Amino acid sequence: MIYILGIIVFGILAAVILNSWRRGVILLFVWLLLEDIVRRLVPGQPSQMLLIKDAVVFLVYLSFLRFFILKKQKIWKPPFMVALFLFAAVCVINVFNLNSPGLLFGLVGLRSYLWYLPLMFLGYYMFNDKESLLKFSQNLVYISIPLCLFAIFQYFFYNTGWALVRSFSDATQAHSFGLSIGYFKAGSIPLLSSVFGVSHRYGRFAMLLFFLGLGLLATEYPADLLIKKNKKLLLVSVFSSFLGIILSGVRAAFVLAVIGGILFFLLAKHNQAWHLWRNSRVWIFPLMAIILLSLPVAFLFGNSAFFQILSFSAAFHERIPSAVVAFYSALANAKFFGMGTGTLSQGVTSIPGGAEWNIKNRILITQGFRFETGFGRTIFELGIFGTIIFYIFWLCLFYQGIKEIKILQNNNLRNLGLGIIIFSFLMLFWFTFVHQQVLGDATTLVILWFFLGVFFGLRKINREYTD
Repeated sequence: MIYILGIIVFGILAAVILNSWRRGVILLFVWLLLEDIVRRLVPGQPSQMLLIKDAVVFLVYLSFLRFFILKKQKIWKPPFMVALFLFAAVCVINVFNLNSPGLLFGLVGLRSYLWYLPLMFLGYYMFNDKESLLKFSQNLVYISIPLCLFAIFQYFFYNTGWALVRSFSDATQAHSFGLSIGYFKAGSIPLLSSVFGVSHRYGRFAMLLFFLGLGLLATEYPADLLIKKNKKLLLVSVFSSFLGIILSGVRAAFVLAVIGGILFFLLAKHNQAWHLWRNSRVWIFPLMAIILLSLPVAFLFGNSAFFQILSFSAAFHERIPSAVVAFYSALANAKFFGMGTGTLSQGVTSIPGGAEWNIKNRILITQGFRFETGFGRTIFELGIFGTIIFYIFWLCLFYQGIKEIKILQNNNLRNLGLGIIIFSFLMLFWFTFVHQQVLGDATTLVILWFFLGVFFGLRKINREYTD
């Protein structure tokens, strides 16, 4: 009965999506927030539920193409189109690499590399005007408040065994570098995931909300807009997103969010009220608020808060040397054309014989070295040639992104775009030097590609597109 009900509900949603691709995008974001919660409550937490998201994405793509075919409109050509084409071609051709164990491996790899990339085009066309963009962004940033409240609830009850509050992973505690903090054994802290399945996914989603929130706070809303900026609610949302990053226990998210926040304030275009040295009220009252808010945070969540602060020291003493070692080890074991797209991607263990092949050949080819970084994964799969193309693509994308920021110099959406491009750069940095799962996680890929499209669409935001 439950399956019949599910099919009926999905059929209704499919009709809605095919009728309006923009509504499909909104439904996709809703499902991103509900997917892992629903999966927690289903007995066995079946991984097949991940296919629902891919089905929604497929329907959104189909609806988007239908709209453009019927309207006979030309689809946007990114300024880095040549690099994008080369990257896509390398990924597809490398599916048929002679070293690859099978076609299924390649399909898994294409899901990580290319399947969500067209969301960039949907993000480009998503909004008709500034008001719809700002409204969508505001509502999304406000979600950081309930996400944080749920993480706080997890903080106190994560060890109770309730399916609703536990992550998918059995690893509910983080590294401690030998520190002893509070009552947690060996100084470890809980890894909190809020509504998501794993803490890293929550940490990255909270980072997006943090930078979107900063961008909105620094954005001047045009006087003719019906929607107004609620500064107090935005401030609470930004604080909630950053507190969520702390509570997630993800060290990389905390360190990169702080560094990215500093970059934002250095590069953002400030109006008269933002000149700190000219208006003491701008920095005195926020400073007092930060101090007052920090006291209860340190008191209630001292284990997580102090652990994250100490992550800065650990990043220099542990992560940087390990990243350098990983870089040289990956190069030392690299093949020119690699082992084939998808051979080290997330999800290969679900393929029949995938886990066995992965373990056997990783030891054989790399002398047992574990490719934890994204650079290692890329060079293992795509080889030296494909890795060069991969980073040329991203170099071209960010080069064009910097040009867009300069063009938006006098546009009141510039700071929002700056927040998006900083978040995107931090995701690539995190992938390259820390964890390969950053660009393997579907939720992260959806928000990354979609908002990159939004970023490149800021210049034309005043044009109108209707369906």
